Amino acid sequence: MTQQEIAALAMSGATTIVAAMATDAWATVRDGFLAVVRRRSPELHADIEAQLDDGAVLLVQGQGAEAARRSLIRQWQLELERFLAAYPDAAEELEAQTDRMRAALAAPQQQHNQHNNARGHGTVNAVQDGNQFNFSMDSGPRLPAGPARQERED
Repeated sequence: MTQQEIAALAMSGATTIVAAMATDAWATVRDGFLAVVRRRSPELHADIEAQLDDGAVLLVQGQGAEAARRSLIRQWQLELERFLAAYPDAAEELEAQTDRMRAALAAPQQQHNQHNNARGHGTVNAVQDGNQFNFSMDSGPRLPAGPARQERED
């Protein structure tokens, strides 16, 4: 495989990996890519897995996501180029995996709608897609019920 072909495959793989990081396809893409790494270099597996997870967290947080996305693509392109230089026999498998990753991205994404309401001094603890959200409502002082309430409202 020529250096140009390695660079092209690395860019394609990097772009696909990073594109999947903030989608429902992430687990599938992540596991598929890690399987390629594990077969060639089990000792790199834990480091690569940690880097993937850290990158996904950056994109999911949303702040500076576009700059993070560009940086992660460059990072993963370099990582994949190094990986392919060390394991040139992995090129065909990485290319096939990249095609599967793109197919996973093209599949319809799940849409989640969750409605949680907190009234009065209520609290809502909600979990969606593995993220926990905590909301508290403070509607100000409560008015007593009955005749005293009527007098205050007048």
